[in-house]
Amino acid sequence: MKPSRVALGRWTATLWLALPLALLPCASTAGAPAMDAAPQQGGAVQITRAELLSVPGTGYSAPPRRIEDAGLPREGWQPVDLPRTAARELVPTPAGSVRTVTDWYRIDLSGLAPPARQPLLLYLPRWKTLGRIAVYGDGVLLYQSQGSAVHNGYNHPLLLPLNAAANTPSPASVLIRVDRLPSSGSGFSTVWVGSEGSLSWRYLLRQLLQVQLPFMGSAAFLAVGAFAFAVWLGKRRESLYLLFFAISAMAFLRMLHYFVSGDYLLVSDEWFEWITVASLVWLIILIHLFLQRLHQQPSRWLTRLSVGLALACSMATLPHVSRAIPSLYLFTPLLNLAVLPVTVLIFAVNLRKALRAKFPEGRLVAGWAVLALAFTSYDGLLQNNLVSPESVYTSPYAIISLFFIFSYIMFQRYTGAFAEVARLNKGLAQRLQAREAELEQSYQRLRVIENEQMLGAERRRLMQDMHDGLGSSLISAIRSVEQGAMSGTEISGVLKGCMDDLKLAIDSMESVDADLLLLLATLRFRLAPRIESAGVALRWEVQPVPALSWLDPGGALHILRIMQECVANVLRHTRATIIRFSTATDGQGVCVVIEDNGAGFAVEEALRRSGRGLRNQQRRALAIGGTVRWESGSGGTRFTLWLPLHHGEGADNKTMSAA
Repeated sequence: MKPSRVALGRWTATLWLALPLALLPCASTAGAPAMDAAPQQGGAVQITRAELLSVPGTGYSAPPRRIEDAGLPREGWQPVDLPRTAARELVPTPAGSVRTVTDWYRIDLSGLAPPARQPLLLYLPRWKTLGRIAVYGDGVLLYQSQGSAVHNGYNHPLLLPLNAAANTPSPASVLIRVDRLPSSGSGFSTVWVGSEGSLSWRYLLRQLLQVQLPFMGSAAFLAVGAFAFAVWLGKRRESLYLLFFAISAMAFLRMLHYFVSGDYLLVSDEWFEWITVASLVWLIILIHLFLQRLHQQPSRWLTRLSVGLALACSMATLPHVSRAIPSLYLFTPLLNLAVLPVTVLIFAVNLRKALRAKFPEGRLVAGWAVLALAFTSYDGLLQNNLVSPESVYTSPYAIISLFFIFSYIMFQRYTGAFAEVARLNKGLAQRLQAREAELEQSYQRLRVIENEQMLGAERRRLMQDMHDGLGSSLISAIRSVEQGAMSGTEISGVLKGCMDDLKLAIDSMESVDADLLLLLATLRFRLAPRIESAGVALRWEVQPVPALSWLDPGGALHILRIMQECVANVLRHTRATIIRFSTATDGQGVCVVIEDNGAGFAVEEALRRSGRGLRNQQRRALAIGGTVRWESGSGGTRFTLWLPLHHGEGADNKTMSAA
């Protein structure tokens, strides 16, 4: 990968790490009017003082439609500052899920001038409780939360009109009813009152920071994780993609409680809370396995310890399993604090190994780990009501930053794999080119050796054939001349036969391209004058036949010798007047037939006398995988030479016979 791309990826990851820190101040209340000042035309007022009345009870009750039905006393109201938090028990008791407290916040709006021709709106950045909330205007119920009392949309800001339409009276006082458990505490932010134009942007910004960004980040994380899972299905050995998918799924489950409420849950509060707690534990384990897979320095003891603790925590917190945990959501802050030391240990070990292994993205992961630890610690304080309830949960942004960091790492690995493949392909091409050059040189050497061997073999074949044929005839002629046993005419005939042998040997060296007809045409050109000079009529009835793939100079010479011997026998012994040449296709081979109208001869007797000419024809035919057959009678002799189309086909089914 090019350095510019690496720098761009690191700057992008750093930007997403710093984005939460840049956005969080936007949600603050800086620059707002004073708490009791009358709003300007179309302005908004931040109310930081209210009166509080806390009413203890048992169990949750539905809010009445009118305040008169609640029977609230006139005395006992105490002034409080907003935002306000109620401390929670670190280790809740079994009675903590039964006893309840209803907090009534009374806000006086009689001194506020309503915006002209616009409805008056109330904006509540955050309310945090294990219960429900209801808003009253001049004693009439205007709003109440729906669904679960546990997962009640606490992370959603609240914006609602105090008067139904423009030019209608605004309420002089507002009562906000908040149910809570004493063991869980509660949090209540400042209250804003003003026109829609002055409050809608604050509401939308809060909604973006607290709900929409966590949702979009977790959804994008899960979508990329699904793509990684599809990649893993095709490449099962790449466990990194499977881990990435598992991390994205656990991160999605972990962040569900930030943007869903009880109206949209498909499971009970207990099971949803267990999913939230268990997903955090297993998310940390999967991050550990992912980092361990990257820096290639496994810590088996740490893996066994963390997996064992995760299994124990998941089993112990299963709903309705342990009687010691009547309500898991009361123990969630304590469990988060217990997980924190293990998380610090896992991240510290992995970061030390990553930096020791000079893992390129180790510093980036180290920066994220420090940021995630700070964000998680801050959220722990917020969850335990130790900081202002108007603060924004930062853990979702740590997980979103993890998404971008891991995506950047996967992108680095993906492009690095492509670069490695390109490098390997280049090296392979170079080695292949060198190997091809070596093979070409070897081929050229083998070709030279093969040509030399072929020339040597052809030279030996010609020498052997000339020695057996032409040499033998010349030696016999020389001895006859020396002894005076041959006349001049006989000597001339012997010499002509020697010339025919020499010409046939030369003709066999010509390329015939496996064409038997071309070879027979050469034979006709050589023997026709001799046949006609002997007073014998030549009838050429040769028909096209398939090519013989095996026909080479050696095979061609054998065929020519067989044909020459057959013609010589006809001219010397049969007193024939006609000789006929023909061809035909026979099964897996072709037949060359020579017929004459001579006196004929006894084939079996001639073979039994070991006639050299007939035996030579059989030997030559056998050498090229063919067969010869004679059919002779008073009407003449029929000689058939059968040749296979391909060597090894049909020759075993043919037998040499005489009739």
